[in-house]
Amino acid sequence: MEESSGLASAPVRQILSTCTVDVEMWPNTVVVSIVGELDMADGDQVGKVLIDAAQARKPIIRLDLAGLTFADSSAIKAILMGAQAAEERGVTYELANPHDRVRRLLEVTGLSNVLTIVDEAVYLEGPNSL
Repeated sequence: MEESSGLASAPVRQILSTCTVDVEMWPNTVVVSIVGELDMADGDQVGKVLIDAAQARKPIIRLDLAGLTFADSSAIKAILMGAQAAEERGVTYELANPHDRVRRLLEVTGLSNVLTIVDEAVYLEGPNSL
């Protein structure tokens, strides 16, 4: 699908050791979705995906965490790698739909105070919001 149509490009899927990562390019947004567990087995690879997303020249990166069932310090490192890359390029960086456990980890580490967390109601406004 062409980006000028207002539709997303076909997602690119990476199946890693403990999680699956999908990357979708929308006209104004890169949506990176993580499903499964994000720990030291895949943290660095996910961090690289997020850095690549920041280099895609879209104004927003939305990291969809709805399918993330477990996160440890390696996940925090990956999230921060993406946040730093986005900040360096002037790109908005959003965390969307974290489960309660992941949200708690973001709160305990203080990341919920410095990163934007988007609630599902806002996220589901549709492609025009992307």
